[in-house]
Amino acid sequence: MTDLPAPDRRIRWATHTGPDFLVLQLPPVPVVEGDRARDAMKTLLERRGFRPVVETDDLELEPANGCALTRTGEEEAELLLRIGADGASRIPLTDLDRAWLARVVEQGQAAVLLVEAAVRPDGTTSREDLRRDVDAGVVLAALVPTAQA
Repeated sequence: MTDLPAPDRRIRWATHTGPDFLVLQLPPVPVVEGDRARDAMKTLLERRGFRPVVETDDLELEPANGCALTRTGEEEAELLLRIGADGASRIPLTDLDRAWLARVVEQGQAAVLLVEAAVRPDGTTSREDLRRDVDAGVVLAALVPTAQA
């Protein structure tokens, strides 16, 4: 993977251990269809196999399709999301915990949680932060394949 775009400051992420997962907070991509608005990124992730999380202690994750988390450096990775037949969204992730990244690449998959407000500006999260988003019904999650570039 080359020529990654510069990280978008509106995108936040945090890694969590015990169990290992990536918490990703993306800005909404509003789309209006008729008289209804929706978040296009959430819709895309749902099509890729991300499902609502109803309990933080039992994620019941399903495998994602059309996406991958690829390690691109010691502390860097890229989340690739296929869009349609020919397009893709590449989300660069930097300053990841090295041990966490090594473990999920070795395991061949990572739990990825999409949240709305659970990642703090300093790039951290907690069980309480996650629980608030889960209780609000805004968390999607899936098992994403991992690889080394």
